[in-house]
Amino acid sequence: MTLAIEEIAARPAPHSHAILPGLVSEGFTGPVPRYGDPAWSLDALAHGPGVSRTTIHWKTVPAAFREELRHLTWLLINTSLPASFLIGRHPRWRTTVSPGHVYPTVAAWRAFCHWLEERGSSSLRDCTPADLQAYALHLATDRAMQRNAAQKVLAALTRLWALDSSNPYPVGLCEPPWLTEGADNFLPSGSSMGENSTEPITPETMGPLLIWALRVVDDFAEDILTAAQRKEELLARSKQTPNTPEGQAALEDYLGRFIAAGTPLPSMAAGNKSGLAATYISFVTGASIRQVHHQVIAGRWRERLLSADGPAPVLTELSGRVDGRPWKKLIDYSEVGTLKTHLTTAAYIVVSYLTGMRPREIQGLERGCCPEPESARHLIYGRVYKTAVNDDGNHVPQGTIRDVPWVAIEPVVRAIRTVERINPDGYLFGGLPPDTMNLRVEKFIAWASNLAKSLDRPHEMIPKDRYGSIGVSRFRRTLAWHIARRPGGLVALAVQYGHMRTAMSAGYASRSRNGMHDLLDLETALAAADTLASLNEDLVNGAGISGPAARRALNAARHAPDFAGTIVNARQARALLENPSLTVYENPSAMLMCVYKPDRALCNRVTDREAPRLDRCVPSCANIARTDDHAKLMRQEAESLEEQAPKSPVPLRHRLEARARRLRQEADQHDHSRITPEGTR
Repeated sequence: MTLAIEEIAARPAPHSHAILPGLVSEGFTGPVPRYGDPAWSLDALAHGPGVSRTTIHWKTVPAAFREELRHLTWLLINTSLPASFLIGRHPRWRTTVSPGHVYPTVAAWRAFCHWLEERGSSSLRDCTPADLQAYALHLATDRAMQRNAAQKVLAALTRLWALDSSNPYPVGLCEPPWLTEGADNFLPSGSSMGENSTEPITPETMGPLLIWALRVVDDFAEDILTAAQRKEELLARSKQTPNTPEGQAALEDYLGRFIAAGTPLPSMAAGNKSGLAATYISFVTGASIRQVHHQVIAGRWRERLLSADGPAPVLTELSGRVDGRPWKKLIDYSEVGTLKTHLTTAAYIVVSYLTGMRPREIQGLERGCCPEPESARHLIYGRVYKTAVNDDGNHVPQGTIRDVPWVAIEPVVRAIRTVERINPDGYLFGGLPPDTMNLRVEKFIAWASNLAKSLDRPHEMIPKDRYGSIGVSRFRRTLAWHIARRPGGLVALAVQYGHMRTAMSAGYASRSRNGMHDLLDLETALAAADTLASLNEDLVNGAGISGPAARRALNAARHAPDFAGTIVNARQARALLENPSLTVYENPSAMLMCVYKPDRALCNRVTDREAPRLDRCVPSCANIARTDDHAKLMRQEAESLEEQAPKSPVPLRHRLEARARRLRQEADQHDHSRITPEGTR
């Protein structure tokens, strides 16, 4: 528990704790730094899985500012600001900072002190409002500084001033000018960054990535886990095998057969090299590991043994298949550990993408988090970290039990059950930080692509994403993107999320704080804005539109310029979605667009939903509109069906021909009824 800053009776002594006992994380047994130490390790503050460990090295702070910053950092860690400080602040402001924000905050202070020192200052009390304004301008003109990053620096300096002015021993730092003039004038142009601006993974990459992740969990897991178990048995038995004459004889006979046949001897990888698989050979022959090593050191086949590069199979009968073909010939002793890692990574991808959890929330999942259900649905119970606050509104670093559990579909349940077998205790994914999982995902992509190539499936190789590496934080945004924009598609929750937003919103809608539904709103609004912009451009260039909702679509398209580049957060997204005259959704698979009005929607007859069921478009719906491009697509599809029909069995041929006729009729109807903004056909 933190102290009230105004109640601090004296400055800390050099031997005092830099982190007060009440703030040390549960179970921490390491040393807690003292106030006068040259470096403060923040390990004692780390709560939960995957929290990065950091250390503040005071020698990196300019000497003139060092003691001032040391005291203010102690206040930052151990005290809370007066509640009155929050009046007029952004809703995300708290009287304390979370442990994970201590180091970045101090780093921002340190950079500011270096800048002040270069301008000739030797104390924070020398800093003037003009200096703060100049520093903000310095940040704004730094091309490498994004708006969001600059915003965080100004927030850190605001807290520096608040801590200094609120404690009984102030240095005398002046009030930042952006508190009275507004921060916008001190920030670089552009929109804020963060989760809402994270680029979704492109469908071309996400599609095969999800296919391979599901395939590894569903089809390869049993082989990998069986091989891992056999390797453990092999290791355990080999360690206990004694030196015996019988073992020695069996070993020489075994090695002699390989030498006589000219067959490569079993090997295992050791860094970039390979060596004789001594433990494996010990298990196979019954010789001790020491006897095998003696053959390498002084045996008659020493040179051949040193150059061993053959397989050491721990599993040769694999049950996993890809289109009826075994996915591998065998699992080698050396690759068991790597395959287990790939299996864990595949399970992580499945859980992350098909639940929409944040990376930290997945890190905190523990064995038993997804019990067998009493009803039909599986639920996942875990902790929430990013939005975890106590009754005072301050961040709870160890997280809080989530009010509403996640709804788990079958692929997610299978992934969790698989990882529970790999990690029977503690955190399912070992509490690994996102950076580590990012590297594992990249390695999984390379491995899966190589496997696709070896199985003659080049179409299933995972292409590079045009926005860069597949960071785990992108899965959540990608899920929202695909729900909003790819109904019925390969990745659009086609696994079992055909019900689109319903299942996802059900898991998040009860939360008072922002969650997955905010991202869904954002992506849905962005999709609608993109559709409006595209429609407006086409209409300006002379395109026509038809259908029961054609005039509503025309009116909506006129507002497209009003929303260009303006939707960057959930509030702005809801403003568009709550305007019934602007909700226009493109549905390329149905070759139409939906100008959505709930009371007219045939896809949602039971309830008034905030978005259409684009996977259930009804051709006679009053919300439908078609453009010239849709008519063109319909004729192309008709041609394709007409080419397929003669090659198909009679019943199917008739259906294809009938479908082609309907498409041509609807395209012709569009041509005859199309209207333009000028009212011409």
